[in-house]
Amino acid sequence: MRSHIIGQAERESYSCFTYFQKIMPWYTGLLLILVTMLTPVSKAANLPLISIQNSAGMSIEDEYRFGNLIAGSIHKQLPLWHDLAALEFISDLTQPLVSRSQLSNKNIQLFIIHDSNINAFAAPGGIIAVNTGLIRQSGSVDELVAVLSHEVAHLSLRHYVQTLAQEQAIAPLYLGAVIASIWLAGNVNGDIGEAGFYATQTALQRSQLSYSRVHEREADRIGFDLMNRSPFDVAQMKTLLERLQSPYVAESPHWEWARSHPINNERVADIGQRISSIQAYHKKHGFELGFSLLKIHQAISLSSTPLPTVEKLLQGSDPLHEHYSTLREFSQALLNKRNGNLTLASKQLQKLSLKHPNSQLIWYRWMLSLLEEKKTKNVLKQLKVRQLQRQEDSLTLWVNALALRENNDISKATDQLLKLLDKQPMWILGWRTLAEWSAADNRFQMYHMAQSQWHLMRGEAQLALKQANYAGQQKEDLQAGSVSVQRQKALDFLADQTEFN
Repeated sequence: MRSHIIGQAERESYSCFTYFQKIMPWYTGLLLILVTMLTPVSKAANLPLISIQNSAGMSIEDEYRFGNLIAGSIHKQLPLWHDLAALEFISDLTQPLVSRSQLSNKNIQLFIIHDSNINAFAAPGGIIAVNTGLIRQSGSVDELVAVLSHEVAHLSLRHYVQTLAQEQAIAPLYLGAVIASIWLAGNVNGDIGEAGFYATQTALQRSQLSYSRVHEREADRIGFDLMNRSPFDVAQMKTLLERLQSPYVAESPHWEWARSHPINNERVADIGQRISSIQAYHKKHGFELGFSLLKIHQAISLSSTPLPTVEKLLQGSDPLHEHYSTLREFSQALLNKRNGNLTLASKQLQKLSLKHPNSQLIWYRWMLSLLEEKKTKNVLKQLKVRQLQRQEDSLTLWVNALALRENNDISKATDQLLKLLDKQPMWILGWRTLAEWSAADNRFQMYHMAQSQWHLMRGEAQLALKQANYAGQQKEDLQAGSVSVQRQKALDFLADQTEFN
């Protein structure tokens, strides 16, 4: 089982569940409602709908309760990439924006969707999701941040609540469309959906579309301010908008974000004037190398055979750039690892790690390669070095847990995993791993508690409650947490499902 878990950490466990769809942002809910008139939605019939009484004047607390329902559907129905290194990197990009925003609750739930379409969306309750296609196609890390800042702005402005307040007549359906879109967007032909939209235009629909354009301008301006006050190059926001205006993007079937965030000359000009007024300049934030490494890591981790060539991975990279040789060596090392040349891969990654000691991703991939080689002692030695350097980030905790488990230091491995989950409570793969380890170790209360949390994160409140009840029947395990608290969380989630349905 230990080799199964280590294998999960790199590849198998990152491709979530089995459902593959395209995502559309929450504020295109009206379009999706109209599409439902033309399309069977049996699979979406059991998704939460919010009532008029609950939507009017939605409080922040209610917003996050509803966001948990949305998060449950995302976890259960979308092909998520649970790569901890990728999630950590996107979190590092997002946090400066969130910390400077007007969000009263700065707890953000990040999702990476394994989808080649170029898209991102924000949803009630601090949910931000990006597609792997957006990461791959972003021209720079600052372009990706421009999208993230725009989505954080939508959250901080609470645009969905404003929309509901303005259009009470469609309130019973509107927030339901947030979740229904997860199914509909992937199962409705784009041409049919667009035709249905234009064929059924009414005054209400036209005003709704106009209102969305107002929101887009507001999100541009707030997103610009957030990005400008963060350590990123805000000039890249204009670069992104100009690229979204190009005929190639307009005609490409992959640029979902461009269609859901329609760009016009007014928006581009407005951002251009703002850049001119502040005399924007290129900032040295240190994320460029990490972003380029992440794109290579993503491409190889999610590739099926035949694997991409080094030339394909480096396509678009400047051979004269200072980090070009590092990117080439990193690509070769990961390809060697996927092809089973573990010893060579580990040597290449070790060399790169010594060259770039602050690169988390290079170190992480080196450690995973050593673990696959069964060189656990080498990994534990490197972990001691990081401990002396006081580096105890999430990736270090995860590698430590895997290494200790492989070294049959079962109790300490679980301790490290619990420490990681305390730091990253929304990492659903961690709860599944905790359940597997606990079952193998005959720690049945811990097993049922981890299972309960896993079901809860997938929106399966009844199953979460059942597992919590099972946990209460087992021998007490002090590390498992409070059974009564877990049971109450499941009951509260059930109540929220009832209230918002």
